[in-house]
Amino acid sequence: MRNQLLLCTGLLLLLPACGGDDDDDEPPPPPQTATAPDVPAAPPGQVMVTVAANSTPPGATVVGGGRNLGTTPLQTQVPIPAPQPGQPAPTFAFTFTLDGYQPATINASPVNNTISITAALAPAIAAQPVGGDPSEGGDPGGDDSVANGPSITVRGRGGGPIYDNHTTTGTAAVTQSCVIDSLRVQLSGTHTYFGDLYITLRDPEGHSYSIARGGRANPFRTHSVRRAAGRQARGTWRLAIEDRLRQDSGILRSWSMIVTCR
Repeated sequence: MRNQLLLCTGLLLLLPACGGDDDDDEPPPPPQTATAPDVPAAPPGQVMVTVAANSTPPGATVVGGGRNLGTTPLQTQVPIPAPQPGQPAPTFAFTFTLDGYQPATINASPVNNTISITAALAPAIAAQPVGGDPSEGGDPGGDDSVANGPSITVRGRGGGPIYDNHTTTGTAAVTQSCVIDSLRVQLSGTHTYFGDLYITLRDPEGHSYSIARGGRANPFRTHSVRRAAGRQARGTWRLAIEDRLRQDSGILRSWSMIVTCR
């Protein structure tokens, strides 16, 4: 009897190891892994690029690709057409606007799917009447204020965008015979970095006059060209605006000449 009790007790001790719930045989669930934050999906045929824009002063509204991207400083993602193999990266225009400052336009291309742009905004300049044409703006031009001869105002043609490694040109035709007593040139436009710009004016006889040679001063104003005194005004004058540095851009909206004859 004693041996029978020991055998039964041993069998009872072995039963939990041999039996058990079927659920214990299922494999454990896989470990949870962290997921990356959602990235906006680009439409078919496009890729997403990051645009980082800053301005001096900050708070400027930035418009690019026809959409308002926000106010500076900003960083956002926008879709652009996917680049084609063997083709250069596309260039896009971004316009900065801020009350009390001249608007600025910057052309930029993505590098490693990122476009980084910074605009130095120039204060708005109030127009002042000059010469005999109150519709023109600018500063009085030194010796011009004491000239007593007839005055000729000629509006220039040409102009348009100013961008990297490009010369924006214009012409103005003086149809009257006139020996110059004083000459003023008025430029209306904007640029995001004046130091890029080298501006020259060439008279009908081929003489060249420097209007701006880089520097920090805003060239979009009235300039007195004193070296032109004594020369013949009649003929075609040529204006050239060279943008010699990278990244910044602008526009020549209009220009004109006010010639006072002897």
